[in-house]
Amino acid sequence: KKGVEAVRNLCIHAIGVTIPFKISIIPFLDELDKDAKRIGAVNVVINNNGKLIGGNTDGKGGVRALKEKTAVSGKKVILLGAGGAARALAFAVKDEDGELTILNRTISEAEELAKAVDCQSGGLDELAKLMSRADILINSTSVGMAPDINKTLVDKKLLHKGLTVMDIVSNPRETRLLKEAKKVGCQLVFADRMLLWQGVLKFKIYTGIEPPVEVMEKAL
Repeated sequence: KKGVEAVRNLCIHAIGVTIPFKISIIPFLDELDKDAKRIGAVNVVINNNGKLIGGNTDGKGGVRALKEKTAVSGKKVILLGAGGAARALAFAVKDEDGELTILNRTISEAEELAKAVDCQSGGLDELAKLMSRADILINSTSVGMAPDINKTLVDKKLLHKGLTVMDIVSNPRETRLLKEAKKVGCQLVFADRMLLWQGVLKFKIYTGIEPPVEVMEKAL
């Protein structure tokens, strides 16, 4: 609360927000933009003459990363997970007219998110049935993150050439899922591309000018 009031009182123009404050900051803001409101989380705050407005660029950043490798519109997209990152990505994929299915270990959470987004949902046991027709697979869970680098939710037998696989786990950069996808010939989308593009979108919000994408890429 004190940090948010400092932004207001010191006339700080904008701040980035990260875990664990993306949700807890919301009660202290004056307004949320459309994305932050439906996602239920904030990763950027703008001070508009003392009025603090929360926004969220995570989902759009993820879709921008995907679109470096493939179109999203009309593609069959499987999203693994139903947490905060999944929520941001789900709305962004639907905004791009992707045919989305959300699969999660806890089915009720997948159903709840799918209802909000207006898409299909199910349990992880449905992966085997759906993967052969999928165009894009996104892992938005922490499975595969260090130190558990040998874990994956996806049997490598289900991966196929022509599939684009994105993993939001950044440590390690190349997760087991991505390593196995590479061997099959899938297109890969690494977590650092999502990090870059959500930062690019933040920069434009902060400054109102086009971001120096090449400079930001080198900084990563």
